[in-house]
Amino acid sequence: MVDMANITIQSATERNNGWSYQVKLENDREYNYDVTLSQSDYNQWSQGKVSPEQLVEAAFEFLLEREPASSIMSKFDCSVIRRYFPEVDSELPKKL
Repeated sequence: MVDMANITIQSATERNNGWSYQVKLENDREYNYDVTLSQSDYNQWSQGKVSPEQLVEAAFEFLLEREPASSIMSKFDCSVIRRYFPEVDSELPKKL
């Protein structure tokens, strides 16, 4: 299932041990998300190869390959992706 969408990082805030993002996704309609990314998940998935923003965008691409935009939680930490898609640890780094 690939939902071709325009993913926009609208704002980013550095937090203790990570980042917080406002993400907008547009396809047939507009969706808005509050997403957090921990420093440890960033390091595990990207090993510093890309910016945290690029990693969040890749995480949305990963999710959209598996579920429609309407099924993605409106507020979540990227670590939660593992609960639903355990393959994220091996698959997400390949997208970077």
